[in-house]
This record gives sequence, C-alpha cells and structure tokens, in this order.
Amino acid sequence: MVAVSADRCYLIVVWTSTNKTGVCPMNRSLAILALATQASGCAVAANTAGSSGVATESSLMQADHDFADATHARGIDGWMSFYTRDAIRIQYRGNMVKGFDAIRKFDTAYISDTTNVLNWEPTDAHVFRGGDIGSTTGRYWAVSRAGANAGKETGRGRYVTMWRRDGARWLVIMDTGYPEPPTPAR
Repeated sequence: MVAVSADRCYLIVVWTSTNKTGVCPMNRSLAILALATQASGCAVAANTAGSSGVATESSLMQADHDFADATHARGIDGWMSFYTRDAIRIQYRGNMVKGFDAIRKFDTAYISDTTNVLNWEPTDAHVFRGGDIGSTTGRYWAVSRAGANAGKETGRGRYVTMWRRDGARWLVIMDTGYPEPPTPAR
C-alpha cells in the first residue's frame, strides 16, 4: 500500500507468510523494494509484527510500539493510521469521541502541536480468547519542545488501548488515558 501526503509518500508493506522453515521468503524482495522506494524519495515502513498470522502478546506490544513510531514520524496521519472507522476515544473526565472522523478532529490540535510531543510505552498486553481482540496498557508522558520548558516533562499518566485484528494487523478500537497526580513538593 502506498500512502501519499502533500510532501511525502509512504510505502507500507505487511507480510504475513513464511515458508516451511519459518523464514520469510520476501526479505530480499522487500530490501530491493525499500531501496528503490527510498531512491525515489519515499519513506518505507514494513509491518511484519505477527507475521505468522497468529495473534500473540508480542505482536500486540509491537503494534503499540509501531503506533507510537508512526505518530512520531507522521503526526496525525500516523496516529489515525492505527484507528478503525468505528473506534472510540474516551476523554479523561469528558465524553466519548466516536468514529474515525470525530477522533481525527478531536486529536488533530494536540497530536499536531509542534511545541509538545506525546510519548508512550506499553508495559503489558493481553490477547483475549479467540485472538481477535486484545488490550495494551502502559505509561505516557508529554515533553515540551519549545521555550523555557524545552526538554521538560509537562505531564504523565497511564493509558489503556483496546485492539481488534484486521487480517494480520492490529487496529485501535478504543483508547483512553488518565494523568498521574502531581508529585507533592518536598
């Protein structure tokens, strides 16, 4: 799949099959494709998490890491590339935001804010019976990129993300987070 933005194109490769020895036969072809794509000025991202087609906690943890990487690399477009059309975002002490377009509208200002960066790291994953639904939990922290607070943490907390398998790929169906209470001054 090739995604094109105003100033870049992205080739996203998802490979989910291996040969009888468990080795992906497409490694050389992917490398050649990646080099050719980069030579033409495009960025390449290969998603091979869960390439065996089996839903595992490690494939879910990798999906959450890939979600963060895509958001850092492509902003709101990377963020939204992991959401289903029917996803919901539960605001801390607020209402639910329902659906892809509403989530994009709600999150654009914060995710696109160049003065802050949102970071997160999953600490736990669980795949539910049947293998089509899973969850990750973890911690998040925001860091200022500008002014007197550049490089300083501006907030932190915990999050829960619910995922659904779409073919071999994990996609977000629900996301929420809550801030940690401020540390008391001593």
